[in-house]
Amino acid sequence: MRRAALLSIFLWIVLGGGAAAQVRADGAKAWEHVRFLASDELKGRRSATEEYAKAAEYVAAKMKECGLEPGGENGSWFQEVPFKNWSGYEQPARLEIVSPARRVYFPGRNRDWRPVFGTGSGAVRGGTAFVGYGVASEKPAWDDYAGLDVKGRVLVILPDAPGDFEDAAAREWTLEKKAKLAAEKGAVGMIEMDLTDPQQPADPKEQRRTPRFLKTGECPQGFVVIQARRDFLDDLFYSAGKSWRDAVSRILRLKKPRSFACEAAVEMEVHFVQEERKAVNVIGLLRGQDSRLKEEYILMGGHLDHLGIGTDGFVYNGADDNAASAATVLETARVLRASGFKPARTIVFCSWAGEEMGLVGSRHYVDHPLYPLEKTVAYLNVDMVGTGDSDLLVGGMYEYGRFFDIAKAGLDAETLKKLRPRLNYRGSDHSAFWAKGVTALSLRTGEILTEKLDDEHPEYHRPGDRPELIDPELLRLAAQYHIDVIRVLAVSKEKCLDTRFRAEFIHKDAAVVDLHNDTIGRFIEGEDLRQDLPKGHIDIPKLKRGGVDLAVFACFSGPPADELEKGRAANKIFGQIEALRRLVEQNPGDLELVQGAADFSRLRNSGKAGVLIGIESGYAIENDLDVLRAFSRAGVRLMTLTHWTHSDWADASGDATAERCGLTGFGEQVVREMNKLGMIIDVSHAHDETFWDVLRVSSAPVVASHSCCRAICDHHRNLTDDMLRALAKNEGLIGINFSSGFLSPEYQKKEQEFWGEIAGKLGLPADYDAAMKADPEAAKKADAEFEARLPSFRKSLPLVDVRAVVDHIDHVVKITGDADHVGLGSDFDGISDPPAGLEDAGRLAAVTDELLRRGYTESDIRKILGGNFLRVFQAVEKAAKS
Repeated sequence: MRRAALLSIFLWIVLGGGAAAQVRADGAKAWEHVRFLASDELKGRRSATEEYAKAAEYVAAKMKECGLEPGGENGSWFQEVPFKNWSGYEQPARLEIVSPARRVYFPGRNRDWRPVFGTGSGAVRGGTAFVGYGVASEKPAWDDYAGLDVKGRVLVILPDAPGDFEDAAAREWTLEKKAKLAAEKGAVGMIEMDLTDPQQPADPKEQRRTPRFLKTGECPQGFVVIQARRDFLDDLFYSAGKSWRDAVSRILRLKKPRSFACEAAVEMEVHFVQEERKAVNVIGLLRGQDSRLKEEYILMGGHLDHLGIGTDGFVYNGADDNAASAATVLETARVLRASGFKPARTIVFCSWAGEEMGLVGSRHYVDHPLYPLEKTVAYLNVDMVGTGDSDLLVGGMYEYGRFFDIAKAGLDAETLKKLRPRLNYRGSDHSAFWAKGVTALSLRTGEILTEKLDDEHPEYHRPGDRPELIDPELLRLAAQYHIDVIRVLAVSKEKCLDTRFRAEFIHKDAAVVDLHNDTIGRFIEGEDLRQDLPKGHIDIPKLKRGGVDLAVFACFSGPPADELEKGRAANKIFGQIEALRRLVEQNPGDLELVQGAADFSRLRNSGKAGVLIGIESGYAIENDLDVLRAFSRAGVRLMTLTHWTHSDWADASGDATAERCGLTGFGEQVVREMNKLGMIIDVSHAHDETFWDVLRVSSAPVVASHSCCRAICDHHRNLTDDMLRALAKNEGLIGINFSSGFLSPEYQKKEQEFWGEIAGKLGLPADYDAAMKADPEAAKKADAEFEARLPSFRKSLPLVDVRAVVDHIDHVVKITGDADHVGLGSDFDGISDPPAGLEDAGRLAAVTDELLRRGYTESDIRKILGGNFLRVFQAVEKAAKS
């Protein structure tokens, strides 16, 4: 922010705000709100209950008390929110073994048992029977009920379907179908076995499960369905002298049903409710004073609801989550009013219903805004600010960096030290505003949830989240943070409704992938890539500034000059791979090696850039598939088949003719082996004939990692329209190269003429490749003169900027019919002439700005920036497993 603007704001606050400097947030006052809202009397404030209504009335009364105006519908404090499928459980909830001896079991998540959503309601009692999967099928043949009378019994069943069932047959046996069949046979209830072992981590290979819910109205009335864990199952079967483990073992080993009656009786009771209800958002107003800016709005809020009473019978008070929000909102409003603050923009204070049920209240507001979203400067969210240390985690601080620079101008030095970005945070009401394109920030104290014993929000979604745990100082800190931010935003003369803020959000929130760079050579030569270097296109600070989530670092082996050089190619690549690994190991907080699509997805919230190892080009494998396999084991996940001239098994785009007619027989073996290994095949630098052979042979999508469109710029390194269509049919993609010579025909022509002029002086042909073949030493002299004079010569060349890159993206989209087959392949540190405005990786957001300017949807922009590559990466891995 400009110094003059800061000074004007400071004077406005101090002089116009009267006593603003005298009134500070009071944590004790805020805590009193928590004490009431999280009391047992309000029973956890579950949305659309009487207790939630009392909480809403309390917040409205306190808003009125501190001097706000009603900001809801029809002059009220409220906005009505429909809950069309409100659901819950009423007490009591019971599961007991009643004979041969009585035992009582505790309900709740991760307890002995829990009701299945959509169960019938009531109390049932009966003897039990184990009926395997609860399946009776003719095709495939399987009958768990054969020879067994289950009338009046509670059935114990396994989840899913028999292992020999095909997926379609297994999916047919839903929990609804099993419940209906059991009821038809006279059973009174069903217990699905939850066989997860709490002592063992979940096996990702055993994730296929029928849904743990029943469709509304599908369960027979009065037929109770629950899930029970191993302790209950042990007690039930052992008390009757039976073994469920033996039965399950035999079913799995022998692949045939094993069912039996069990002379232990149970009683279970559940009361499930699903109906239409209503709740309210609470909204208060501090009206703006500026004749123009008062029609712009700053919203502050958080959710008022919590979980209510659990099936375990405990009150989930929700002090930290999220009575602390309402307390912070009320204290912020109190201080601003008590200080005589007169905002230019209108401030709207909100408490939302239904966050715990899926952001119902905030989503209803953004779908039915009481104040125009297009005039909403920002939404400031508060969620869980009552426990932990005094770190201030701010969702959106990174993604909306330009806006946050304005917002944080009013924060003191101590508060600024406490700020921490929370990347890609979607877990609260601000997400509803993000989805509508509204700038939003979300505050939390302490750290993110870990579920470890030293967690800073230890009673999250537990009955222990009570007022006694809340630190008034944290409430004070949260309120003062918002007071100071609002004081700045409410009077700022900056343009706070700026499309650049959303463009930055899209870019930083998207998965940004650069499909090709040649940077590792600079690291090997000793450049410190931890520094923001004045030369070079990529270093760690530039990757961060450009929001790069994944970069393909190419290990390069050029065309060998002789047999000796050919035999050293693999060793050269292995040396570069080790250098890449060293770069990553030396920067564990900034970089991480990506060896699979799952690694990439996991890194999205870490603040690190993923490094994917690539090879440029296929000379590196030394005509040996074992070397290719060794590269795969070393972590290589992408290989460009050729470079400027051919290998022994593939023609290159720089070859005047395709002497090998594209791929040789061995070249086809390379393609098939890469498919098996899950390595991405890269056809940049490939001859047209090689390109067509690769698409004919490959069983997986392929990429042209750093190429452009030949229809725009007629260069052999670029792809024709027919090639683009074929690449799209293959489900692959092209990464647009940033070299000005590949982007602009005028630039390319003048640069070639300049080279030809220098070459002619030395008696060389104007064609570069021909010059190298005619006289390599003279060609090197010409090349040196060309590079030395080029910076000055470029001043006379046509301007090539980010628009040229997006022109090529436009063309791919037009030719292929959608935005699913194009990405970014900068070729940074391998080119000398990037477009103006894209001089290095730190400026990649310029592409997003231009895409937005041209009307691309956010969804398509996310695909182009990196989503398309992730799709290809996943498809290549899937093809390798098939």
